[in-house]
Amino acid sequence: MSEHNYPPSFEEMRSALGVSSLNAIAEMVTALERKGYIRRQPGRSRAIRIEKKLSSNEEPPLPPQRTEVIPILGVGTAENPLAALLRPRGLLSVDADFFALNSQAAWVAALVPDDAMASEGMKQGDVAIIEPTNQPHHGSVVYGYAGDQSFLRRCIERNGKTEFIATQRGIPPIRNDGRIPLTIIGIVRGILRRL
Repeated sequence: MSEHNYPPSFEEMRSALGVSSLNAIAEMVTALERKGYIRRQPGRSRAIRIEKKLSSNEEPPLPPQRTEVIPILGVGTAENPLAALLRPRGLLSVDADFFALNSQAAWVAALVPDDAMASEGMKQGDVAIIEPTNQPHHGSVVYGYAGDQSFLRRCIERNGKTEFIATQRGIPPIRNDGRIPLTIIGIVRGILRRL
């Protein structure tokens, strides 16, 4: 911003940070806004204003004040999703404020099972932070089980029918048509990646 006197576009931020998804940039910008570092003007492109700057003698922000320990789901199926919770892969401590976790819901984490959503920055082996619900809304990314396979897909409602689609080409949608057992665990609210 100091070099050009205007904020970078999401595409310029994506390129500069080496991130593959514009959605990831949008989430980063939203997090910075939520923490009070920037302010955006709705409906205007490049309308970002810096609210807080760290001066050279100022300490960096403190670690999170509120953390939650959530289970990383183990192996489950659509007919027995509880097995994934009863035999977790492990536990994960997360910044509850960053992910906007409320303490009334039983949040969970799960390994992303495949690269079906890789073009949106969700790759196999990443950890998805999941808000539990069995009624996702149109456009949300959900984690669930179709038969004995876990999946991470976008929920699309068309003509009164629901299907869960991948963003990678060649992967067929999962349809909620009763042919295979289907259980939705929840909506993905964040992704963590090991380097």
